[in-house]
Amino acid sequence: MRLKNLVCSLGLALLLAGILTAFGSTYSTASAHTLATTLKTSTTANVSRKISSSVVVSVGKVPSHQAVGSTITVLTTIKGFTLYVHEWQGASGFTCDGSCAKTWKPLVYNGTGTPTSTTTLPGKLSVGTDAQGHKVVFYQGYPLYTYVGDKKPGAFNAPLADNSPWQLATLNIPTGL
Repeated sequence: MRLKNLVCSLGLALLLAGILTAFGSTYSTASAHTLATTLKTSTTANVSRKISSSVVVSVGKVPSHQAVGSTITVLTTIKGFTLYVHEWQGASGFTCDGSCAKTWKPLVYNGTGTPTSTTTLPGKLSVGTDAQGHKVVFYQGYPLYTYVGDKKPGAFNAPLADNSPWQLATLNIPTGL
């Protein structure tokens, strides 16, 4: 039984590594080794809980809307969906409710402890509560959101402008308010 769990766990690790690579993740060898080590010491059910409980952010690339043929490195959900921040979040009592909440969905956190990423990030992930009472993931002090118009992993369809408070969640975003 133990051998069967080990084989299933290693298969799951290889599948996850393949999926992350397919979505343009910068999944590292060290991360793969760490995940494989975790998988060797856990049953498949326990691994699923561990992965979904803390690893919620990844890194991917989206096409630039300003420079044809170039890409921008951004934070994504573990499934590869582009993440965004609202730069005024927290200032002047801004909350994303009403029509905003129909367009922008917070990255809800169902895990325990501090959220983590598939790769090392230069900034800090944390958990907070939004105005609707959701436990959400923050990066550098900004809550992370997905855009309802992004229908597949790697999509960047949000109508962003240079002066829009909604921006891509880039790795080097400065600390928020």
